[in-house]
Amino acid sequence: MSFTVLIADDHFPVRFGLELLTKETLGANTKIDFASDFIGILEKIKTQAYDLLISDIMMPGMDCMSMMQEALSLRPNLKILFVSVNPKEIFALRYMNAGAYGYVCKSDSDEELKKAIRNIYLGKRYYPEGVLESRTMMVKGKKVNSLFDLLSQREFAVMMLLLEGKGIIEIANTLQLNPSTASTYRGRIFEKLKVKSLIELSNMAREHKFSLD
Repeated sequence: MSFTVLIADDHFPVRFGLELLTKETLGANTKIDFASDFIGILEKIKTQAYDLLISDIMMPGMDCMSMMQEALSLRPNLKILFVSVNPKEIFALRYMNAGAYGYVCKSDSDEELKKAIRNIYLGKRYYPEGVLESRTMMVKGKKVNSLFDLLSQREFAVMMLLLEGKGIIEIANTLQLNPSTASTYRGRIFEKLKVKSLIELSNMAREHKFSLD
């Protein structure tokens, strides 16, 4: 049976490029389907058991972590490789600890992406080079890359939505939370990251090279 891949990105040129690299790595006969948002991913995997999902982490429809949890509940054997512009030092281990099989930055070389795809095809997780060794900051007895590592998965999801410019009501609806709970998460985020406003949070994210595109 052939290896099946679902490629998800909200930009057509990126999907096209990922298709070419995937076929160069796994062979021209590799079966590939496409989605342009997180809801589209879930619709596809409800009807098709893919071996590999290659996806961006910033797309419309819902938050990435919720998509991944639902996707893995539907297809426990699905391997997920995230390809993103966001810094691997902050994002890679968080998503891999939650169930992803690999993480590659869009700024990495084509060979890096091919290596990740090849590893996952062989059943191996792909950790970006240097990520496991880069946790050098000690905070409250915990070795971390940055203060962002102190956030829980839910707090991180709320933070990303705040950085997209969403208000508390919209965040609550997106994550299926009570608005007061979403507001509490915002307070915890500010406390852990030592910021006092959304402007300071945005500046901190920018300093760490976050991208929300």
